[in-house]
Amino acid sequence: MTLWIALRLAKFVGVIAFAMGIAIVIAPGADKVRQRAAHWLATPGFVLTWVSGWGMARAHSISLGTPWVSISMVASLVALHETVRAVEPGREPSRWRTGLILVALLTALAPMVVH
Repeated sequence: MTLWIALRLAKFVGVIAFAMGIAIVIAPGADKVRQRAAHWLATPGFVLTWVSGWGMARAHSISLGTPWVSISMVASLVALHETVRAVEPGREPSRWRTGLILVALLTALAPMVVH
């Protein structure tokens, strides 16, 4: 039970870091701050979320091929990809990309919360 609580806490911290990094990236601000948020907050949050989610799935013998897990994984990967692309040097802010990032983030979080 202690491992389960540790994994849930790690996943919660990872999701918060991932979402905070995305929030900083899509908010107006200095390019360097946005780049740091994408690379040093959103990316480690993403990795922590995936690793702890894998541990939780393994602890409960849940396949990563289960639809709700696969949907969350693909959507979070899209969110990370577009977050990192949003801070590439010379790339102008885009409402389309911001919308895609937010939809992907919500699509990744919804199955985790509902299930």
